[in-house]
Amino acid sequence: MIAIFSLAQESVAIAEKVKRVLLAEGFDAELICSELISCEGGKKVKSVYRAIKENFKQKKNIVAVLPMGVVVRAIEPKKKTEDPWVVCIDENGKWVIPVLNGHRGANKFAELIAAGISAQAVITTFKMMNERE
Repeated sequence: MIAIFSLAQESVAIAEKVKRVLLAEGFDAELICSELISCEGGKKVKSVYRAIKENFKQKKNIVAVLPMGVVVRAIEPKKKTEDPWVVCIDENGKWVIPVLNGHRGANKFAELIAAGISAQAVITTFKMMNERE
């Protein structure tokens, strides 16, 4: 399961597009929005911050179309080999950034999402030997 989060009305269109991209690729994805904004087909929550924290603890992978600082404070990572991956997208939909567990899926999904929404993936980890082209 991939949980997609949107906090501001301005980022809902990007979050909805990400959901369509992931569903088209065969992944199970859910859009989760603040109850203060309008989002089509999304689950409304009182606190996006709390919802990110809960979904991370449930080992759901996360795509957040909101400031990275909010995400980092909410997730509280515990163990590199067990934590889900996390990808953050700026609210303008220009940059897709793997935040956590790049080598365990975040880099791949950042590139897939970036291609699907016409954005740029920002990969900051070194490629592993078996990933080199």
